[in-house]
Amino acid sequence: MKRQLTLLLMLAGVLASAQYNGNKEMRHHGMLLIQEIDLPVKGSPYVDEIYKKGTITVHNPQDTLVQERLMRFNAFTGDMEYIAPNGKAQNVLRRENIEVVLDNLTYEVHPYRVNDVIYRGFFVPMNPGESVVLYKKPLKFYRKPALPEHGYEEARKPEYFDASEYYLKISDAGMVPVKLNQKSLLKVLGGNQQALKAYITKHRLNLKEPEDAIHLLSYYDNLASID
Repeated sequence: MKRQLTLLLMLAGVLASAQYNGNKEMRHHGMLLIQEIDLPVKGSPYVDEIYKKGTITVHNPQDTLVQERLMRFNAFTGDMEYIAPNGKAQNVLRRENIEVVLDNLTYEVHPYRVNDVIYRGFFVPMNPGESVVLYKKPLKFYRKPALPEHGYEEARKPEYFDASEYYLKISDAGMVPVKLNQKSLLKVLGGNQQALKAYITKHRLNLKEPEDAIHLLSYYDNLASID
């Protein structure tokens, strides 16, 4: 009898220490019973879940192909999805000669480096046409649900949350990752540090806001043209 009781306690301990396996279901642990419950996912992997009419432009030396399609951008996978003529969802190729306009935003394909590996992804220019362009890389992460430590606490719901990244492209140079703060922006911009700092202070720029970061880049561009 004691051996059976010990075995039950050991089995209960194994169940209690089991981890969430990444599926949509979440496991609630009891002594010998596992009850599966569904938790609604907060947020969405898409910038906008609704398919909207957009334009795909393929730039070629001989000919430029323009197509209108219903599209949406998956910020979790980095894919631009569109509805093909057969009614099925497909992904736009990540090629540098392809440009997408969707919901008044332009998506360009650029190469970028992560840990010495080159990838290609969709970027949205925040101030197109300038010598120094701030790009937003729409990105969402997924946070797994968490089991409550106590019975009176609620489980943390799974969710998709915004983790968008920003890059600078100076003239014809490559994409450089940057954070929206003074230290990171000034480090990437390099010269005219004192003038830039004075401009930030004078105009009370909050560089966490893309609009204020763009104001600084415009001023930097003017300084560079004077030099």
